[in-house]
Formats: sequence, C-alpha cells, structure tokens
Amino acid sequence: MKTRSYFVVILVVAASLILLPSRWEQAAAWEPDEAVEFIAPANPGGGWDTICRTSARVLQKTGAITKPIYVANMPGGSGSVAIAYVVEKRKGDDHLLVAASNSVTFSMAIKRALYTYDEVTPLAQIASEYGAYVVRADSPYKTLGDLVDALQADPKSVSFSGGSAPGSMDHIKVALLGKAIGKNPLELVYVPFQGGGEALASLLGGHTKVASLDVSEVAGQLEAGKVRILAVLSEDRLSGFPELPTAREQGIDVIFPVWRGLYMAPDVPQPAVEFWTKTIKEMVASPEWDQERQKLGWEPVVRFGDEFKQYVNQELTGYQTLLKQLGFLK
Repeated sequence: MKTRSYFVVILVVAASLILLPSRWEQAAAWEPDEAVEFIAPANPGGGWDTICRTSARVLQKTGAITKPIYVANMPGGSGSVAIAYVVEKRKGDDHLLVAASNSVTFSMAIKRALYTYDEVTPLAQIASEYGAYVVRADSPYKTLGDLVDALQADPKSVSFSGGSAPGSMDHIKVALLGKAIGKNPLELVYVPFQGGGEALASLLGGHTKVASLDVSEVAGQLEAGKVRILAVLSEDRLSGFPELPTAREQGIDVIFPVWRGLYMAPDVPQPAVEFWTKTIKEMVASPEWDQERQKLGWEPVVRFGDEFKQYVNQELTGYQTLLKQLGFLK
C-alpha cells in the first residue's frame, strides 16, 4: 500500500513538472498592458505620420492591439530630434514604436543625428515606395522635360519644397536630378520643411514650384486633381499608379526607393521585441493592411530582425558615399 502511495506521488510530481514549462511560458508571454505610443518624427501629413496612423488604425481594426494607440508628432532634423529623445529619455520603453525611413539614415550619414541604428532597436520594414517630382495641376511644367528645360536655362529659377532637412532624403532627390542633367546639385534651390504635409502646403500655396516628395504623401491631392506628378523615381511604373510615368522612361535616370519602417527604443526586453515583431508581421499580412497599402501606393516589401538591421546599416554606409559624391560631405 505504501509503495502504491509513493508511485502516485511520483506521478503527480512528474505531471506537475511536465506542465511547469508551459506555465512558465505563459508567465513570460508579453503584451501591452497600457496605451501604446507611436512617434512620427515630423509634423502631421507626411510619410512618417502616415506610417504611424495607418499602422495604428490597422492594428486596432484587426484586434491585434486592444489598448489605446496614440500618435505623437516630434519634428526636427529629419528624425534627429526623435531618435535623440528615444535614446536619452525612453530607454527600455516597450510600449513605444517610432516611424523610420531612408530620411533618418541620411541624417545619420550627414552626422546630423547623434545616434545610429546601433543605439536603438530596428524592428521592421513594413513597405516600400518611391519618390516623385510633383507640381500643381495648373503648373506650366506639363512633363519632366519641361522642368528640365527650365533648370537647364536657369537652375535657380525653380524652387523645390521637401519634407526633410538639407542633405536629407527629399533634398537628395533634387540633387540627383541636378546631377542627372549635368548641373551642380548644390545650385538647385531646395526649401526644407518639417514634414511632407508642410512641403505640400507650400506647393499648393504657390510658394514653391515643385515638391520633392513620395507618392503616398500626395496621393490624396492627386486623386482630388490638385497636383500632377511629373515623374516617379522607380525602375518601372507603379502597380498602384500605372498611369504615372517614371523619370527613366522620360530620359532622366533617377531612381529613389523609399522604405517605410519602425524602430524601438534601446534595451527593450526581448519578449516585447518578439511580440512586436510577430504583431507587425501579422499586420502586414492582413487584408486590412493590404487595402491601406494599395491606397497609398506602397509596395509589399518587408524585412524583419537581423535582415532589417543588416539592410539599414549597409544603407548608411552607401549614403555616406553618395553624399560625398553629391558634395554634401567632404
């Protein structure tokens, strides 16, 4: 009888040990337990703001995040102010995601940003799109050729607005155009604003003649017939906007892809990084995201984890070389 009792005790203990790891795993599982913040490193209306608001909308619509999500706009230095704030003030914050793109890489390359991707937690590339040269619907520039003719006659006769600082992404698109037509890139007039929304407002208000932006930043005004895109800076015509001509097909060899992504603060606990990686992967695979993406003209190019980290660090090195070639860096 005593032997049977010992045998029962052993079975109970063994069963509890089998169940114990799953209980530990449940205890270790992480998910947001309070409001989630997205930081858009520019004023409302631009690409970074669109990343945040679109992601927040889809995450809540699909039920992936049930806690409130709010967007904070933090303009300055094409992402430099935001990354400094995150590194210095929000270390370890697992309820914070920050919008990113090539623009912040340019800020790192030109040494405007005090920190690089090594000081934060690169999370994901969630889409890709392309830059564009945009004019008002009533502009005398009907084609890219018209714009090039004006620049050839007098490079300073055309003012370009952009939503990033000098030497950053929107300025580089202008510089690449200058280089492609044989002009000194630094001769072209570039007027920087704190986000694509302000740059577009400058164009619509007649304060600048051309906007150097991304397709998603002007999609609404394009649909409303208020602007015209002279050229998209892609290899081929966009699947979402097949009617828009590329610069290359008009004889100007300028291509400028723009990735859209997210990073997190430094020292975020691994369970939280894993949660957000899984959640963002599921988000970009959802029909709700696909609908939003197509509406914006974004291409379904995604990267996560080590692949994304390697990509942005290689990009940083490449941009340093490009900035030297264009005369922005010595």
